[in-house]
Amino acid sequence: MDLSCPVSAERGNESVIRIVAFLVALITIVCILFSNYWTMLFLVFDFGIRAFFSGKLSVLKLISIQLAKAFSITPKMTDLAPKKFAATLGCIFSLFIAVFYLLNFQTIADILAVVMLCFAVLESLFAICVGCYVYSFWQFFVKNNPK
Repeated sequence: MDLSCPVSAERGNESVIRIVAFLVALITIVCILFSNYWTMLFLVFDFGIRAFFSGKLSVLKLISIQLAKAFSITPKMTDLAPKKFAATLGCIFSLFIAVFYLLNFQTIADILAVVMLCFAVLESLFAICVGCYVYSFWQFFVKNNPK
């Protein structure tokens, strides 16, 4: 099975994406430590901008681009479709975490936040995008199970 299944010809800078993931991990840590649903609401909007729009207004992406330039990190281009799908999952995950915090379901919110933290750390440190793997498996099953 091919683990790179682009839907479009869009490409993204893997280095910037990994820096974004690192920033998501830091924000998630703040959320867990302070039970702060506002940080998750920020992530809902930032993930949403990157998932459903061009991402040009994403605060985390803008910061990551500047950090990549400041540290002269070499761009490495990758398929953007799986990354957008992963951002969609991040948006949904963040929304659930924020709602659970608002409803005072602290334990469930913390567990989901730790899971999201693990995914962000895997992406930022090891370039392992769990959402991209889910996307690839989804594309595989969609292609092999037509209606």
